[in-house]
Amino acid sequence: MRTVLITYLILINLIGFLLMGIDKRRAIQNRWRISEKTLFLTALLFGSIGALAGMYVFRHKTRHLSFRIGLPAILIAQICIVVCGLLLYNRIVSAPNRTVRRELQQIKELDAETIQSFVYYEDLAGAQSAGTGISELDADVISLFFQNFDYQIRDAIVLGDQATVNVDITNLDMHALAQDLCRKILQNSVSVYPESSASTTEDYYRLLRDTLSENSYKSATTTAVFHLRKESSGWAIQSDEALEDALVSGFISYMNDPNILSASTSLSIQLDALKALTAEQWMDYLSVNDLFATYNTDYYQAIDEEYIRQLADAFDYEILRCTENGTSATAAVRITSIDMKNVLSIYKNHLLSYAATARSLRDDDVQFSNETSALLLQSLQENEKVTSTDIDITFHNNGVIWEIAFDQEFTNALMGNISGAIDQFNSVTHDADSVIVAPVD
Repeated sequence: MRTVLITYLILINLIGFLLMGIDKRRAIQNRWRISEKTLFLTALLFGSIGALAGMYVFRHKTRHLSFRIGLPAILIAQICIVVCGLLLYNRIVSAPNRTVRRELQQIKELDAETIQSFVYYEDLAGAQSAGTGISELDADVISLFFQNFDYQIRDAIVLGDQATVNVDITNLDMHALAQDLCRKILQNSVSVYPESSASTTEDYYRLLRDTLSENSYKSATTTAVFHLRKESSGWAIQSDEALEDALVSGFISYMNDPNILSASTSLSIQLDALKALTAEQWMDYLSVNDLFATYNTDYYQAIDEEYIRQLADAFDYEILRCTENGTSATAAVRITSIDMKNVLSIYKNHLLSYAATARSLRDDDVQFSNETSALLLQSLQENEKVTSTDIDITFHNNGVIWEIAFDQEFTNALMGNISGAIDQFNSVTHDADSVIVAPVD
């Protein structure tokens, strides 16, 4: 509105100025003249400054008393009208502006009670946390969250007992903050242990404080719309969800956006959690207990431990591509793990060497089991190779986060394409009716 008025005043005064120049030229050329009514009408339409300037620049109508007195009188009258209008406007809009400014200034000065009256901390947590809310943020979080907070009242519209005040809010880049916080929440929530409990609201704010402390964010400016109602005690701000979100520059909306993290990012966080597991944690995660079904009480534990140690050292991944389609996503992933084909190839050679001895014919079942189990352990210890397996992982967005379920194909790749290694081992070592190495469930 202000831009329109300024544009109008510039144009009408430019017209008034040009009309004086055109009329002067026509007077010199003895041509058809612009009527005095038109010149005065232009001045009355708030073009008096341009008309008055044109009168003295072009030395036109300066001898006409009606113009010498009339144009300045019109200008003075218009100045009075504008001043009175501004005073009246300021008197009308200043009250709601003062109300908004008072509240925003308290937020800027980090008044916790004022901030809490607008922003409900449980809503800041959104669907990402569980448990009961806390009554207020601690001083560190308030200071960090609103460290760049500033405001500029842009304009106000007052209609009777209703008012709307538009304010430019400067704050941290809340989109970037929400992304970092959601990433940290997901990292914190990804667990290989089913009995892990959900994060509480207190944990959520601890993560928020850590995120703000560990990162630096640029400032961003957004718009907040305040709706006020005139009551007996004065103007009162009508707080609602839209205003609550606007005061934190959309942070609440961002935190509740299921797509704040891309499918690729969510998958990376899940796989990074596996990559960070220790050998002991891998044992728990895979529920390892005689992984190769040797049924040999003397060796199976040592075999499992050696295999898991190599798996923990070798596991890595590369997301080759990830495609999102609405609430579904498909990722092509290259999984790196222990090379089970090489392990079983070594094992095959050891078995053939053992089978070529007379001792293999004399050994009873217990001795045979001990020898073959010992050779399997030795084969694992001699292995120094890793292998990569490309798989497709399909997952979907449940409206909160990207849900990723690792299937049998992933498990097989994780374990070094063990099914393919066993098939190869059995196909070259035994006839169709004899299988020594059983497939891993």
